[in-house]
Amino acid sequence: MTRARSLAAIAFAITSLLACQRADGAGKTPPAPTPTPTPAPGAALHKATPPPPIAKGSVSVEVIPQYEQVHTDTRELALLVRLTGTGEAPSARPPLDLSVVIDRSGSMNGDKLRDVKTAALELLDTLRPVDTVTLISYSDQVERLSTRQAVDAAGRQRLRRALLRMDADGMTALGPALVTGLEMSEAGKRDDLRLAHVLLFSDGMANVGEQRPEVLGARAALAATREVSVSTLGVGVDYNEDPMTKLADQGGGRYHFIKDSQAIAGILSDEMNGLVATVARGVNMSLSAAPGVEVTQVHGYATTRDGATTQARIGSLGAGQRREIIVRVRLPRTAPPRVALGTLAVQFSDLGADGAERRIDVPVAIGVTADVAVAQASEHKDVTVRVAEVDSAETLELAARAADRGDYAAASASLDQALTDLASQAVLTPSKDLDERIVELEEAKQELGTARESSQSRKGYSKKLKARAYRNRKK
Repeated sequence: MTRARSLAAIAFAITSLLACQRADGAGKTPPAPTPTPTPAPGAALHKATPPPPIAKGSVSVEVIPQYEQVHTDTRELALLVRLTGTGEAPSARPPLDLSVVIDRSGSMNGDKLRDVKTAALELLDTLRPVDTVTLISYSDQVERLSTRQAVDAAGRQRLRRALLRMDADGMTALGPALVTGLEMSEAGKRDDLRLAHVLLFSDGMANVGEQRPEVLGARAALAATREVSVSTLGVGVDYNEDPMTKLADQGGGRYHFIKDSQAIAGILSDEMNGLVATVARGVNMSLSAAPGVEVTQVHGYATTRDGATTQARIGSLGAGQRREIIVRVRLPRTAPPRVALGTLAVQFSDLGADGAERRIDVPVAIGVTADVAVAQASEHKDVTVRVAEVDSAETLELAARAADRGDYAAASASLDQALTDLASQAVLTPSKDLDERIVELEEAKQELGTARESSQSRKGYSKKLKARAYRNRKK
């Protein structure tokens, strides 16, 4: 179905619903119409102009409120924090200390382990003699097959032999394996430019050793403060994606869902390409709220609080890469004309300046008006579009969790609601991004029937939806 046909169908459904409501209400006193807001006499509508970005070194920061002026009754506001890697991609990737942690439990037997091995061998071919690889495999026990092995000709052969000897058997000591990989990466001696990254593969539930997601997430967060990042790759449909996403979020990396293990090589290539272009690492964002202001949510990123300061770990930025983060805040009751929200700070290591530590501070304030029309005219529509994206991601998550429970009616209702909301928003603010989200939701709706076919189909459907939601929140 094309987007135009989709929007037409949704518009028809909305029109029909309203017609039914009017018919049901025949003979009743209709509600008073809502008056169209008009500016106060002599008031000029304020055209929204985004504040200029503030750049320092390899990163620029923009903080754009959804409305530059809020009505005096408004209590919730969305902020768009746009981080951009402004430095040029280095001509050569910085040296890399890579820890590859591979699940070899019994459930990895067959195609899964074979494809992971193939992808790892291809990955070795992209590495250079200045890079090192710590190779770890795990089932019931954790086995360290190499320790910061230089990828020269001899080292490459040793790593190849270790990979090819790997067999699948036993249970899943994911926690101990992760900690081993982190410890080995942290112990490496690095200059300010060398990158340290952990890739964790798993296709099952952690069932040996530490299993609590909050404990493992905290350990990944500690590693991130030591400039070791973590990305996780869930293979198949039988693993628990919640701890895998938590590890990636806390570790400043990314989470990937790989239903078809043939896609692993592409995912690894994507990871390496991101490392090649890195111009800022250890990117952390914090918002120190002004009195009476409260940060209620940072979409897509794990947060910690210290008094009035909310912190989020962003990870790394590549040259030309953009992160668009929605932060929701609760506002105090404030009289016009202006209210300070606080100061947003971004800290990072600037690889374009030999790893120098930098900080960008952005004071954030908005106008306050008693005029509804003035407030509406100050809307930043690109922020509204991004808010609609993250809201649809939350709805996708709800639909996925409903499918997990076998409640397909609730999953269908969530998707219908998200489609209606996005279609309405797309009419008001046409956007390629919203069109893409609408297509995703239409596909999810069409695929819902396949989720009913078997337990495996249901698991695959749910994980696909959650992965989409994850990507949309992380944009």
